[in-house]
Amino acid sequence: MVIPLTYFFSSLEVLGAVAFILGLLVRLASVWGVIEFAIICTNSILVGNIAAALAGVNPLMLTASLVLLLYGSPKLSLDGLIAKRKISK
Repeated sequence: MVIPLTYFFSSLEVLGAVAFILGLLVRLASVWGVIEFAIICTNSILVGNIAAALAGVNPLMLTASLVLLLYGSPKLSLDGLIAKRKISK
């Protein structure tokens, strides 16, 4: 049985949101955000709607995903808690 790509990408979206909320695998989940919002911003620019591409929420979300990709969420996350336990042992 073949699963349509819509279901696959929708499940990635939900799992990424849960990962952001829990603070678990934030950098991995932010890769998906960077790809998604880069495609959305690029599509808006290619269509010719540059004002909407620059004034909307999408560039902000792209920037936020890039920051999470580079820095992670070390303080208030499960990743930070796991890292602290590994360092202390």
